[in-house]
Amino acid sequence: MLRSIVAVIASYVAMAVFVMALFMGLWFGLGPDGLLQPGSFKGNMLISIAAPGITVVGGLLGGWLCAKIGRGRGPVMALAGLVLGLGLLMAYFTLQKPYPADPRPAGMTVQEIMEVGREPTWVAIVNPIAGAGAVLIGGLVMGCACCRRKPTA
Repeated sequence: MLRSIVAVIASYVAMAVFVMALFMGLWFGLGPDGLLQPGSFKGNMLISIAAPGITVVGGLLGGWLCAKIGRGRGPVMALAGLVLGLGLLMAYFTLQKPYPADPRPAGMTVQEIMEVGREPTWVAIVNPIAGAGAVLIGGLVMGCACCRRKPTA
């Protein structure tokens, strides 16, 4: 039981760090003008493709790690439920926030944009669903398949 709890917590933390690091890398590497449309708070094509991609890769990683640590399906299912539940809760609060008015003032920092900006509705809803699905695939298909192998003598 303790192993399962540790698996879920460690995997969730690893996923969160991985996803935040990639998003922060994009934001600070490319800057607001590299990820947002000029003079607008709307994302460009790069961030529209990268956001779900990062979510899926993070979910695959988290599911695989959870299956490895937890040595079973139960922790993976719990992690998927946690990702879905917390993600939908975050989506609820995101959708309560109004879209900022365009045009975006020149010279805004990444931190200012994150405080004022809001992700699109489709991203807020798709991310938890895609993340939970990726956790299931990463854990139940990739992770548990490796756990079931019998050592050869």
